[in-house]
Parts: sequence; C-alpha cells; structure tokens
Amino acid sequence: MATPFVGSSVFGELTKNVQARIDAASELNKRLFDQVVYRDYLDWDSPMTGLDFEELIGKQQISIMASTIGENSEAPIIGTEGLETFKERVLHHAIAVPLSMQDYRRVLQLQDSRAISEDAVKNELIKIMWGNTETAVNGVEGRIDNIFLSALSNCGVFTFSDSNNPEGGIRGTINYQMPAGNIASADTAWTEANLDSVDPFEDIQEVLDLADDKSVIGSILISPAKMSYICRSPKMKKMIFGSDRSSSILTMAMVNQYMEQNELPTFTKIRRKLRVKKAGHKFDPVTPWNTDNIVFVPAGKLGTIKNALTDSELKPEADVTYSMYGRIRISEYFIGKTKGTRHGEYTEAESLSLPVISEINNIYTLKTNP
Repeated sequence: MATPFVGSSVFGELTKNVQARIDAASELNKRLFDQVVYRDYLDWDSPMTGLDFEELIGKQQISIMASTIGENSEAPIIGTEGLETFKERVLHHAIAVPLSMQDYRRVLQLQDSRAISEDAVKNELIKIMWGNTETAVNGVEGRIDNIFLSALSNCGVFTFSDSNNPEGGIRGTINYQMPAGNIASADTAWTEANLDSVDPFEDIQEVLDLADDKSVIGSILISPAKMSYICRSPKMKKMIFGSDRSSSILTMAMVNQYMEQNELPTFTKIRRKLRVKKAGHKFDPVTPWNTDNIVFVPAGKLGTIKNALTDSELKPEADVTYSMYGRIRISEYFIGKTKGTRHGEYTEAESLSLPVISEINNIYTLKTNP
C-alpha cells in the first residue's frame, strides 16, 4: 500500500503546485521572485556532492576565514537571514518562514466556507502558500546578492559583521584576492565640498588606462549617488557640452552616449536594498554596494556560484514537499510538539553555495573617497 502524502497538514497536496508554477515560469523565461543582481553576472555551477574551500583556494585563489555554529544546526526562522558555515565547506544559507496565525485562521475559514467554490478556495490557498515561498527564496537570493555585491564593491573582500549578519552567528572574511595594482584612488576626494574641483572623467580615464593592456572593460558599475555626482560635476558638463552650455542639465543617458561615441564602456547603476533582522524583532536596512567605489568589469559573466547538494537532496524526508528554484531548495512541512518544537507550518529555502568571482584579475576599482 502506498504511503499517504503528508507534506502539509493545512495545504496537503496543494504544495505540489509550487514546483509546477516554477516549471511553467522557466518555460516562459520569467523571473518569479526578487530582481536580484548576481544572476546578471554569475552562473550557477553544476552541483557537487562535496565541495570544500581547499579546492576553491587552489583553483580560484580564494582565502576564507570563517567561524562555525555547528554542522547540524537547524535553519533559522524568518527574519534572521541566517547563515551557517561549515568548516572547510560551502556556505549554508537558510531561512524558514512560518505560516502566521492570521493566515492560518484564514486558511481554516476558507476550508470551512460553503459560500466559496472549491476552485476559488484552492486558488486562495495557493496564493497564501506562494507568498511564503517568495519570502523564503528572496531571503536566500538576498544573502547571495549581499556577498557578491559587497565583495565586488569592496576590492574583492566581504566581511561577515554585526550589521550584515547580526543573527547568523559567524564572523569572518572572504577575500577574492583582487590585485593591488587593480585598485586606484581619485586625485581629489569626490565630496560635495570638492564638486567644482573634481574631474570625474580624469579619474575614470586613469583606471581605463590602467586596465587597457590587461583587460577589456565592458561596463562601469556605479551607485546612483555617484552617478548623480558625475552628472552634477561642472568639469564633466564642460567636457560634454562645452563652455557655452556648461550650465545645462547632464543626464546619465547623455554621459553614456558620450562614452559610446568615444568607444568607452558605459555606466550601469547598481541598486540593491536588503533588510536584516536584529534583536527585538527590529529590521535594519542594508546596502551591499559600497557607494564610494566605482567598479570596472569585463563584459560577460564574472564567475560562478559553486554549490553542493543539500542534505534533503541526498536524503529527502517522506513528510516534506520539495521544490527547486534553480539551485535553491524549497521545503514545505509541518512540525509539532512530537518533534520538540512549537507546532506550525513552515516554508524553508536553503542553498549550499559560494559566489566565486573568477574574473577578479580583470576587475578594477576606483576609490572616490580614499
């Protein structure tokens, strides 16, 4: 006799709709979740059963220093954006989203309702369930974006700190080893007080000259604030418009048009806002991109995301429903007092992965406020 499906005590077999929706979106090349940045610059590598840092250090010139909170630790509950690291292994990003009591009561009302059609009830239940899936997946993708963008805009270095990983439990540094010769500093700090004297193009041209013999720069990544600074710069306006129109408004589109006409790489704004939960259910905003640095990158992908199979891929549990969004594992399950914890419905997303910037030798940084 077949084992009955027990993935969720509330949603039952409706949890299977998660993978169906992901598959349908994949066929249409739709992005279902948050507009992440890393996917534009990194490809997911093929998963491995085991992947340790020693291999990465040897092949990718990465130095890793990280603490560990234990290999068998449970996934943190929503809001923690928790991160576990295994000694000499890929990083474990995991977040679990509980079904709120408000939604739980709403589910029960829908299931008991006789005034709503069965199909309408089904659609509403899927909508509630999908909201938790979005939250969980966005949490993992946000963590990967945080590591990638922070490292890319900080001369190849990412540091786990109280501000970006307050409840994750680890502290340490990932250093992708950007060559010292690839890092330049502005002649004059790009501050408001120096706006009239700073020559942004001269600083940018120096970096392009530095990279000219080694790399072909495809794009210049910049924060909105620094792009605004360039557009307000009197010397930039004079260079593009001439002396007679130097008081005209300069836009990013005009700057990029000028760059293209002179066979130079164009600017790309990097916008990314994240949140982390701190003690007392407080959330702090996190901006992973260092707004003081401008990064010059070659065209195409900058590296890969090394990843390993999760425990549940190697040994799935009978009473859990699993889905995959790329290499992000989604689990939906019910736990109760018999498992030693508060009962509830949970949606969990996890990934054993590490962004690897393999093009680090061809990436250059301009520090505007050295």
